Amino acid sequence: MKYQRDRAWMEVDLDILGDNWRTIRQNIQPGAEIVVVVKANAYGLGAVPIARELERLGCRNFGVACIEEAMELREAGVGGHVLILGVIPEEYIELMFQWDFSVPVSSLSQAEYYSRLAQRYGQTLKTHVAADVGMSRFGLVLDGQMEQAVAEALAMARLPGLAWQGVMTHFTGMENPWEREFDDHQIGLFLTFCDRLDAAGLKLPRHCSCSAITQLHPECHLDMIRVSALPFGLQPTLYRGFSTRQMFALRARIWHIKEVPLGTPVGYGPLAYTRRRTRIAVIPYGFGDGIHRIIGNRCKMLVHGKRARQIGKLCMDYCMLDITDIPEAKVWDTVTIIGQDGEENISVFEMADLYPGSPCEVSSSIGARTPRLYLKGGELVEDGAE
Repeated sequence: MKYQRDRAWMEVDLDILGDNWRTIRQNIQPGAEIVVVVKANAYGLGAVPIARELERLGCRNFGVACIEEAMELREAGVGGHVLILGVIPEEYIELMFQWDFSVPVSSLSQAEYYSRLAQRYGQTLKTHVAADVGMSRFGLVLDGQMEQAVAEALAMARLPGLAWQGVMTHFTGMENPWEREFDDHQIGLFLTFCDRLDAAGLKLPRHCSCSAITQLHPECHLDMIRVSALPFGLQPTLYRGFSTRQMFALRARIWHIKEVPLGTPVGYGPLAYTRRRTRIAVIPYGFGDGIHRIIGNRCKMLVHGKRARQIGKLCMDYCMLDITDIPEAKVWDTVTIIGQDGEENISVFEMADLYPGSPCEVSSSIGARTPRLYLKGGELVEDGAE
């Protein structure tokens, strides 16, 4: 079934994406390249339409989590350099050569694995040296093991079949002022590692800035930045640095309205009872669509530019709103779950605080049966339900 605006939909504003792209470009070092990470379907906003628009804006570098996401971009005609941030299984290695993808390498043994495969196919694989400065995820561990990490990276660089495109890391714990000391420690480790590689003759483009580090530490823009939350308006303004705008809204329809007396149970459990004679609107949006059940009976949504309290547990496909104080509300009216309606706004950050979680969690969780509608100049330019 093809859902349109009769049930629920997401509006993705490509004009705001353009504004955000230009804001980032104006606030980073002039020589730094931008990699936009469009993993997890561009954090729920739609990887292919987002990447196409970014390409039109001048973006030439994309990041994804896995080979499947990289292939989705290529099959849709998205060009440019694609960095796959995960590990490549042997059965997909031919795609790496065919479509000119690159991949980080976290150890000498992993580099040897990729080298063997490249030689077997008589091809060259594009690779980046990955360093671990505190995430304890991927990369050569630098803290307390700098000498070993440098030696291992140099050994990796000597292997045949690998073309080294960069040296990279990913930071942790950078969003609060009291974490600044740990920021500086991580930054120092990475820059020392890069300097040591340079001194040994392995001079590679350096990239370490995620969205938050791009805002907070201009000294880390280096040769390249990797951002995703920031161009999508999902990165909060931190204790210093520039900001971007949220680029999507989530809306639904009122499908049914009824009046019930004081003390009537609402939803499963029941978790809630009406506190007065209540006019209830039933909205066709629930946890099966990607908003978390934990916010049930706590969140608010906008109807005619006014806040309506959601009552009861979220159902899989529905939720209920108290619209007693919005007498003008009627069946088929639009409800704004996230976004602007008149003077009122339910931001993705407000929703994330209720989870509690990150704005990226909120948008990434929005399910596939919610169509993404792409707007420019307020007009529909692409229908993600097609």
